Amino acid sequence: MNPLRWTVPAASCALLAAASWSPARQDPALTTHAVAGSVHYIEGPGGNIGICIGDDGVLVIDDKFAQLAEQIDSAIDGLSEKPLRFLLNTHWHGDHTGANAYFGEQGVPILAHDNVRARLAGDEGVVGNKGEDTPAAALPLLTYDEGITLHLNGERIDVMYFGPGHTDGDSIVIFNGSNVVHMGDLYFNGMFPFIDLDSGGTSQGFTEVVGAIAESLEEGVTIIPGHGPISDLATLKTYRAMLVRAHELVAGALAEGKTAEEMVAANLLKDYEDWSWRAVTTERFIETIVKSTGAK
Repeated sequence: MNPLRWTVPAASCALLAAASWSPARQDPALTTHAVAGSVHYIEGPGGNIGICIGDDGVLVIDDKFAQLAEQIDSAIDGLSEKPLRFLLNTHWHGDHTGANAYFGEQGVPILAHDNVRARLAGDEGVVGNKGEDTPAAALPLLTYDEGITLHLNGERIDVMYFGPGHTDGDSIVIFNGSNVVHMGDLYFNGMFPFIDLDSGGTSQGFTEVVGAIAESLEEGVTIIPGHGPISDLATLKTYRAMLVRAHELVAGALAEGKTAEEMVAANLLKDYEDWSWRAVTTERFIETIVKSTGAK
């Protein structure tokens, strides 16, 4: 696959995190599943964690919330006695980077897109960033622009950036030997996606990136989404079709002079009501698309 280039408020991030987990829930369960080849994943509160295990050690993709760090560590130990070699963040949100400090303090190198480090570090001029208090140990040590390739556990692992979508720093991770892809929050399986406009995401870019990924994958691939159950290519293409159609409907309504409120009142996305969830309702998804176009 060739990377394509296209030149939330804190409350939004908090809402998404709260939809996944809240401190009131004690000892939330983390469940480990084999995916294919060297790849496993851990589900539970927060984003899905990808795990690659083998003779060379362990690669971890995303790490949920800080409060779950020790449970995540124990779950990894249950899969392999080998050392944790790398931690990769698919993007900067706290339900995917929360345990960075825990692992970083153990000397585990953290990898991420350039913009992930910038947002976590609170770099000057980064709009929408709330990461000013991120400890140094939680920051990515190695960063990249278009992507990077790892050779680990008999796998060629391609980490690729396709352009702004969910945020401005989203990576997907391709395990070529196992034929598995971790898509991070570019894929909310069975749900309307959360698109963080204040972190550089765009609904149009999100749709284009998902389309480019779907067209690049081959039948038989197994896909780990950022949220939701494991997927196949057909299900990803259904997700992409929903995104395309939703944007077509909103564009048509905008051309008729309708507001987001009028679109909601008219039940514009009635065919996709089942995609609505606590963090991203139908109303919020319409509002996101409208705002992303620059319309009022």
